Amino acid sequence: MPVSKLKLEIQKKEIKILFTDYFDTLVHRDVHPNYVIKIWAKHMIREFGLNISIETLYFIRQEAISYLSGKLNKNSLEIEYDVLKGEVYNRLVNNDIICDVDKKQFFDYFEKADLKSETGVQYLNSQMIDFLRDFNKNGGTIYLVSDFYGSISLFKKMLKYHGVLDLFKAVFSSSSLGESKHKGTIYGTLTSKLLLDSSKALMVGDNKVSDYDSAIKSGLNACLLPHQKYLRKNQFNKIGNDNKKLKKIIKKVYKNCNKKDAMPFTEYILFYHFFAERLYNKCKKDGVKNLFFLSREGQFLKRIFDSYQKHHGLSETFKINSHYLKISRQAAMQISLKELDSEGFSYLLENYPEMPLSDFFTFLNCPQNIKLKVVNELNLDLNMGFKSFFESDDFNKLKLNVSFKNFYDKHRKSNISAFKTYVESFDVQIEKAGMHIVDIGWGGTMQDALYQFFQEEIPVIGYYLGVKENYGITESTKRYGLLFSILPYSNYDDNILKANSQYYEQFASANHGSVVGYSKDLPNYAIEYYNQNEKSLYEKYILEHQNEMFKVHLFLLKQLESICYNQDMVQGLISKKALYSGLFYSNRKLKFIQILNSGFYQNIGTNNVGIAYKINDGISFKKLFKNFLLTPELVFRYVTKIEPVIFKKNRLLARLFPAYFIYKYIVFNRFVRFNILTNRALLKFIYFK
Repeated sequence: MPVSKLKLEIQKKEIKILFTDYFDTLVHRDVHPNYVIKIWAKHMIREFGLNISIETLYFIRQEAISYLSGKLNKNSLEIEYDVLKGEVYNRLVNNDIICDVDKKQFFDYFEKADLKSETGVQYLNSQMIDFLRDFNKNGGTIYLVSDFYGSISLFKKMLKYHGVLDLFKAVFSSSSLGESKHKGTIYGTLTSKLLLDSSKALMVGDNKVSDYDSAIKSGLNACLLPHQKYLRKNQFNKIGNDNKKLKKIIKKVYKNCNKKDAMPFTEYILFYHFFAERLYNKCKKDGVKNLFFLSREGQFLKRIFDSYQKHHGLSETFKINSHYLKISRQAAMQISLKELDSEGFSYLLENYPEMPLSDFFTFLNCPQNIKLKVVNELNLDLNMGFKSFFESDDFNKLKLNVSFKNFYDKHRKSNISAFKTYVESFDVQIEKAGMHIVDIGWGGTMQDALYQFFQEEIPVIGYYLGVKENYGITESTKRYGLLFSILPYSNYDDNILKANSQYYEQFASANHGSVVGYSKDLPNYAIEYYNQNEKSLYEKYILEHQNEMFKVHLFLLKQLESICYNQDMVQGLISKKALYSGLFYSNRKLKFIQILNSGFYQNIGTNNVGIAYKINDGISFKKLFKNFLLTPELVFRYVTKIEPVIFKKNRLLARLFPAYFIYKYIVFNRFVRFNILTNRALLKFIYFK
């Protein structure tokens, strides 16, 4: 019966009381009803950090329902909600799937996950809502009656979410009453409880048995809404593929980010978004309560993480606190410096062995008057370079110079004291829980320096977008590359995803300078230097770029919420996009790369601006070509930079770069190795690792 005829029926029979169904009457779902339980499982796994699949938790809940139905001799929708929660909880505890989880907290999260799962896929039937509002205004009373697995409190929260709770005098569900519309037992109970005249009451819904036949048998008037198309849609929603749904969303994002009106490379939000998701999941599993996002890339990473947690988090009480720590490699090494006699400057020695004296003073943030005094006393040239600076006689003289020793000692102690006060200002009990840091990557220099600062007594655990260098790890300095990593070893996707690591850094730039030291005299303790090229680049391009990416991130939050994917699916898809993005450059992208390179500033060493690409010494073109034929992912970091380098010299010649054929070969190579050469083929392990 259409709504127009329903109005006539109400007037004709002088109906004053209206009972209404909920699903496919007031609201519709985008997915099949059973899929909502899968989404619930997804939320529960994420919040409790459970080490099981979505499917496993889904079947645990379904099996609990089946067991309770037989035990209690009730319809599955008549089982009391708390009884269902308890059964699922007991099964998880019994199988060591959850440990040290308070039962009350589990029950609370159970309902919040159901609420989030349901509201995420529901949309209102506006025509029916308008009709109910008119009925209500004309003096009618409305009760909501539904065969629903949840509690009354859950139902009211859903109605409040949709802004229609005020329409109903009371809400009833089969699970709260232990009776159902399907069996027809609920109607008699309600009419007796509410002292209603059945002839003046009408039940409206979309299910012929539950909402019409059972209501008529119970003496009520009834109206059956023509919602067959939604029932057919539910049947259609039984089929589908999570991987295809995920692929469709990622493809759509990539396509939109490469339109002419979008800034170049905004598709990189795919990598930042899934990094934030993996970071959240990992920290929930590890029981991390506080995260320190390291400047400067940590500023944008924190923004994405905070947004992700705000959207998906089920409880403010158990949220992960995020903090922004201003630090840099240079500043981190200042706070980890030992006394001069025992300090070996190992990082500088390994990475900048030919460092000029001027750069060494800059590294220590040494005032100009001290520099001049020391070089005059030692009769040294400030700009003089050394083949092995830290092993030279002049460096040994420098360490013996009283003026330098006094400066160094004061500088070291001042930085350590100021940084200690800075860390304490966050009011986090690092001594008990350790320090958990987040950064873009790539090896963990700052992590190691922080560990040294804490006298190797407090664990410093690192969560990175990627790890591509290994400076040595210990049990107290574990580091996780959440998008790609060389630990425990690099696989195919790792090599593709890490090829353009400089872009991850540049697109996540911050609105402040690099930290060169610490002082208690400053409000935020950090002494900063903001290179003008970097500042200009951020203000003209990067800020807008980040804002565009953030909008796409919000789109992803909404679109991916109702898809039950796993990270294996994600890794394969984003690896393909990284491959595609690294080979197919438009002129706009190539020009943007040149702009980015002009603002890249190296704050240790020679302080150069811009990026210079070079092939490692000892690698010939012949060897590179052979490696490309066998394992193209291992040399992809070189291949992806060829066209930008050519474009800088000759734009016309760059357009002749055979990106399409290279792409096709890499895809073919991967197919042969991973689909034809199985793990039993010895050839795979001899030539292709």
